[in-house]
Amino acid sequence: MPHPSGSSVADALYTPLTVRLPDGRRLGLTRYGSPAHQAVVFHHGFGSSSLELPPSVALLDHLQLQLLAPDRPGVGESDVYRRLTFPSFAHDVAAALDALHITGPVGVMGWSVGGVHALAQAACYPERVAAVQLLSTCLPLGEPTAYRHLTRTWKLLRWGQTGFPWLNRTTFLWLSRQWARHPDRTIDGFILLMRQAEQDVTGQPGFRELLRDAAVHGFAHHGRGVYDDAQAWCRRPGFSIEDVRAPTVLWHGTADGIWHHGNIPYLASRIANARVRLLPDQGHMLYLENWEAILTEMRKLLYGKTVEQHASVNRLSC
Repeated sequence: MPHPSGSSVADALYTPLTVRLPDGRRLGLTRYGSPAHQAVVFHHGFGSSSLELPPSVALLDHLQLQLLAPDRPGVGESDVYRRLTFPSFAHDVAAALDALHITGPVGVMGWSVGGVHALAQAACYPERVAAVQLLSTCLPLGEPTAYRHLTRTWKLLRWGQTGFPWLNRTTFLWLSRQWARHPDRTIDGFILLMRQAEQDVTGQPGFRELLRDAAVHGFAHHGRGVYDDAQAWCRRPGFSIEDVRAPTVLWHGTADGIWHHGNIPYLASRIANARVRLLPDQGHMLYLENWEAILTEMRKLLYGKTVEQHASVNRLSC
């Protein structure tokens, strides 16, 4: 499968994969680590892709974990699927795990909007998810209960996305061209729009290039996948947060300029087995700074659970 980066160093850090879903669509994934190790699914952020993970070959080998990061429909090598919902993508990921012969319980992680996809994965497939980590996560914008907790800004953004879909489609198409033609100028422009806590991390050499390449990959297919992801985010989620049963850790920074940390205790209160880790003075990109601690925590959450749960249950609750 082709890869946007031609770097031989990058090729050594991850393995691009493609699987066929039951309806014939292609789903692109990126594997980090050895396929012999315990699987953890990582759901990428909005407008990004599976390439947003920091290099961690030695750490993953030490922890005996592999990360499988699927690209949502219309992102990277994944075919466009205009009927995207949170449950539909959870089903896609379950089918991809089956295709890779991974039938036992997995860990699930998600950054930003990917956190909502991680919740959907855990809610729809409770017997196949052993642990969850939500990294700077958001709330589902289209859920009436959660909507009451949104800031005025997020309510306005949802109104614009649902009320003027043609304008948003045009915007994402324009952005896709900017990422394809002027990736360095575009990432620098986004960094300037961020708050200081995010700028301090994103502007660092290595992280800047990582997020740039992930966005170029994310805006493939003329930005179609980003638009469909936004539409799914704004509709009713199609799953219940209360159906998440796996141990869950919510990582969030008190200086998050994208999603205020005040919503996190509320979200945690709706998950039966949740803990909150608020990191002082850290922003939305905290996963980049705390990657080793996050992966180490996932290993602890998974330890002793992979043999306690049934390995081949495919029951759906969505």
